[in-house]
Amino acid sequence: MKVVKLVFIFWCCCFIPANLLAQVISTPQAIENDLLRVFKKVKYYGAHKKEGKAIDSLKKMNSIFAYKLKYYTAQYPFTISLKFTSLVKELLIISTSEDGLFRAYSWDTKLGTGGGYDFDNVLQYKIKGQTYSLLKMDPPGKLAYWYPKIYTFAANNKTYYLATYNAVFSPTRAGQGIRTFAIENGTLNGAVPMIKTPTAVLSRLYYEYNLLSIVDWDKFPSIYFNKAVKTIQTPLVDYSGKMTHKFITYKLTGKFFEKVK
Repeated sequence: MKVVKLVFIFWCCCFIPANLLAQVISTPQAIENDLLRVFKKVKYYGAHKKEGKAIDSLKKMNSIFAYKLKYYTAQYPFTISLKFTSLVKELLIISTSEDGLFRAYSWDTKLGTGGGYDFDNVLQYKIKGQTYSLLKMDPPGKLAYWYPKIYTFAANNKTYYLATYNAVFSPTRAGQGIRTFAIENGTLNGAVPMIKTPTAVLSRLYYEYNLLSIVDWDKFPSIYFNKAVKTIQTPLVDYSGKMTHKFITYKLTGKFFEKVK
């Protein structure tokens, strides 16, 4: 009889739906602990990826972490305001909009090659008390970015978000950009055309530069949004890819950001 009971218990555990098992982990601390456990394995296998089959384990742990993070941030609305202190200490990058309705989670997958970095992202947003999440996992070798800052501003009777993003492709090549988001029609729109150039209206600004051109700079250059005057300032890069101390300014004039002198 005991054998039958054990077999029955084993069978139940194997076939309980994953979403029911996940309900056991529903408190902020339990969620953070579960994510931290997997995230530390990403870092461990990343430090040993040249050893045997560690690269396969690294890819697996990244996938598990990505899908767990996506699940928790979509299932539990309170996560959009959690600090995730232990994960941030382990270098998970979290940026949140001023109104608390949009958040980006970025992490180094440790799959970068040639001195470059590879990042995955989960984008979380909130509508009427419910949170939703989008998972962005690019194949290793693609241009991968992390989101360090989200600016919030109102215009045209709507709320917009300007998210800055960075990338390091090699010891000498890096990139920065800023991208316009909006929560509209029940979803997150990451391609809002608000930046007007002489040839097109774009949803983002982006540039690449030579890292060696800033190696002796005291302050790392970056795109900046001034909410008070609604201007985007982006560092000027010359034709050789060298960063300069000059800036290009785009100002919101009506519906679009336009370049000003």
